[in-house]
Amino acid sequence: MRKKYEVTQVENNKFLFKKDDTAEEEVVVYLKKSPADVQPEFLLKTSEKSFSVNIGPVDYRPYFLLKFADKAYTIGERTLPVEGMNNFRDMGGYEAENGKTVKWGMLYRSDHIYNATEAGVDYLKKLDIHTIIDYRSDDEISKYPNKTVDGSIKTYQLDPVAHAAELSAQFTSSKDKEDINLINKIIEQKEKGTLVNQADVVLEQYRTFANKDNSKEAFGEMLRITANPDAPAVLQHCRGGKDRTGFGAMLVLGILGVKKDDLVKDYMLTEENRKERNRVKMEGYKKLTDDKEVLEHLYSFIDTRSEFIATSIDTIIQKYGSIEKYVVEELGITRDMIDTMKSMYLE
Repeated sequence: MRKKYEVTQVENNKFLFKKDDTAEEEVVVYLKKSPADVQPEFLLKTSEKSFSVNIGPVDYRPYFLLKFADKAYTIGERTLPVEGMNNFRDMGGYEAENGKTVKWGMLYRSDHIYNATEAGVDYLKKLDIHTIIDYRSDDEISKYPNKTVDGSIKTYQLDPVAHAAELSAQFTSSKDKEDINLINKIIEQKEKGTLVNQADVVLEQYRTFANKDNSKEAFGEMLRITANPDAPAVLQHCRGGKDRTGFGAMLVLGILGVKKDDLVKDYMLTEENRKERNRVKMEGYKKLTDDKEVLEHLYSFIDTRSEFIATSIDTIIQKYGSIEKYVVEELGITRDMIDTMKSMYLE
């Protein structure tokens, strides 16, 4: 199968197109104002596997139509440049079942909107978001309230209540004591000899997402909301956009027929997006403790590893055979809802 181009914005309004493919073929590139734009603007024609284009300043989120001799498809940048946020992503473009593709501009995932700047909020307004699903707890929301994007957006709080014990110590603390309370909790467990392998703690959390009643209730409601024809575009987020959002995004894409490799690939984009954020976070922890074991344990909670989301997927597949059967049997999603989601989000 020929690989598709992927596009990233490497400088302001300058986009880099790349594909990992040995096949040479001519492509004609057009600029689109939306995925449904029927009058795209011609940009260039090339046979290069890697090329860039500067589109100049625009007042909309750009998409690109790529035309080949025997096919055509639309692409957009995956991680969006929302100022103040580090992990706002479009889940479109993935290949799904029956040769279909997930639509661009319909399904988003992100970190919380608390840090979005005024320019970031202005960018978000261009995305025509209708629904926000917030997986955070009451404590998190009270400390880090989202910036208002548009008063007409419907927001649903769906807390899976599935945090590891250490993280609960952080989430229920005041802003200025979050880090030290988390560290003290880990030190206490270390001194008692009850501190387990840090990766095992996170892996257990990902199993909990699939098995715990609170989690099943929250993610089931997320899917019912997402299946509402009035819902798109839908944004789901937690605090960092990794764990709770990672599981929710996996369920949506999995129902649509996206393969496991791409589910893991989508999850792992968080690793790249949060590198700088994680570096800053660890520097802050190092000011509070020099215990190497504690620091390693702390890093496990902000680390992004493929085995984390793979554990959730494997837990579901081993018991139910497929993500689709899991959401039907455990989350109360009907076949009609699944068919509706496929008609809404696939093309």
